[in-house]
Amino acid sequence: MAVGDQGNLPGAANLPRWQVYGLVALLLLLSNVPLVCLIVLWPEPADLAGPTRLHLLSWSWNVSPERRILLCVAFCGLLGGSIRMLLRIRGDFTSPEVRKWYVPWYFLTPPIGAILAVGFYLVVRGGFFAAPTSAENVNVFAFGGTGVLVGLFAEVATDRLEGAFGGAFSARDRQTQDSSERGEATSRGGGQL
Repeated sequence: MAVGDQGNLPGAANLPRWQVYGLVALLLLLSNVPLVCLIVLWPEPADLAGPTRLHLLSWSWNVSPERRILLCVAFCGLLGGSIRMLLRIRGDFTSPEVRKWYVPWYFLTPPIGAILAVGFYLVVRGGFFAAPTSAENVNVFAFGGTGVLVGLFAEVATDRLEGAFGGAFSARDRQTQDSSERGEATSRGGGQL
């Protein structure tokens, strides 16, 4: 199938303009949710000394400092994914055709950003910080900003990571295969002496 030939795909029909505007309005509303949650969750330095009680609408719960930082990083990733989603929508909706099969990708981008931001936080926090580092000594702004960037560039980051891991593991497999072939050749050659 040619790149421009997508007429045979299910849902490849264009969306009517009124649905496009409704979708944009819904996505704009949803993209502000992580922003509001960040404003509510963002810790003051004193909040990282011990558990605090959070209030959001009619809900109230106690949150430990570690979980509060983790929630902030997740919402920062969600915010970055929302920014990416809105930029993609701007590009797609300024084109004369908006395909129905684009719609699920708009809703998947922010959660993917949140998941990757949390994963990145866990890797960095677990791998580069000393184990007894307390939440009071963590720079929430650095992790929050990184979470936004991870969410914003999630597609690029996953492509690069896939390439890096694919290259690393294929090189490792080649080394293992080369070592085993050398071992077999040595054992075969050693028997002939």
